[in-house]
Amino acid sequence: MSKLVMNKALYPIVEIFSSIQGEGFHMGKGSTFIRVAGCNLRCSWCDTQHSFDVSKARWMSVEEIIEESEITHQHVVITGGEPTLYDLGPLVQELHKLGKYVAIETNGTNPIPADWALDWITASPKPGSDFALCCQADELKYVVDDEFTIDCITKQYLPEGRIFLQVESGRQESAQKGYELINSHPDRRLRMGIQLHKILDVR
Repeated sequence: MSKLVMNKALYPIVEIFSSIQGEGFHMGKGSTFIRVAGCNLRCSWCDTQHSFDVSKARWMSVEEIIEESEITHQHVVITGGEPTLYDLGPLVQELHKLGKYVAIETNGTNPIPADWALDWITASPKPGSDFALCCQADELKYVVDDEFTIDCITKQYLPEGRIFLQVESGRQESAQKGYELINSHPDRRLRMGIQLHKILDVR
């Protein structure tokens, strides 16, 4: 749950910025990102490890997030860290009032209440949780590291045609492995995933 002070929901915010969505189904779309701090997995190859430490975040109310930030794009992504550690309902509700399309990026280890009314759920199951998936996602992303196999892909909540194999940190070995998995399992309708923002050298 989010921290409560004087009956106001507060969230540990690391940063709020506008860029493009660099991965997955919405890749290339102009997006505003709200990054919260704290994670229950802390993968060694995570590229946002600066979001792990809650003590370095600023606790902000929904009103402060809306009033002090430039949420310029219609597409808003709540990311982390792991955003499902907090009650996102009040934040999503206010963003909807502004006409925003609200997406979330999660590691999939926590259920997501239906009353949050999220428009899009991206889940990226991780080896640290044995690839657990406790929510119903609109797309799945798997980082193809040395330990990844086709059997790591969950058998439940499969969004047909929206399962991405993400290249790990630009490694050629990861890209080749993902390519081979896609071609050896055509029935899975897997898709190759890249990090467009890193190719373009933007945040």
